Amino acid sequence: MKPRYWIVIAAVAVVIALIVGLVMIFAGGGGARGYVANNYTRASHLDIAGDDDNEAYTSPKPPKTVAAEITAKWRPQAQSSDASGTYLRYSDDAVIIQPHQAGSVIHLMDADRAYHRYHSHVGHVWGWTSTRGESFRGGGPGVGK
Repeated sequence: MKPRYWIVIAAVAVVIALIVGLVMIFAGGGGARGYVANNYTRASHLDIAGDDDNEAYTSPKPPKTVAAEITAKWRPQAQSSDASGTYLRYSDDAVIIQPHQAGSVIHLMDADRAYHRYHSHVGHVWGWTSTRGESFRGGGPGVGK
């Protein structure tokens, strides 16, 4: 076969991948942050004061149910639960689910900020020793050597 044929096949594959990616983003993709934004009620009055990256959402369901819904769609890199709530860590974001009235409040925030704010709840599980966690889970070949 001619080399031009393979170039056309590669170009078509790239276009298809871009289309699939855009559809996922605009159809409620966008990771756990997008899933929460599309499936729960925004509650800006519950945002954590002084944290511009924090967004609060609510659900009438208990925290364990909300956590199960989110993790069924978007698997976290790390997860911790205690009596105060459920803490989900993703590559850049954290989802904090806590009891609120008869349901839950769901806080979306930067993973680094969540680690520092909720260290007493997640430090033993998230286990970061640097600001971005490179020295802990799966830094790749040669990291830390």
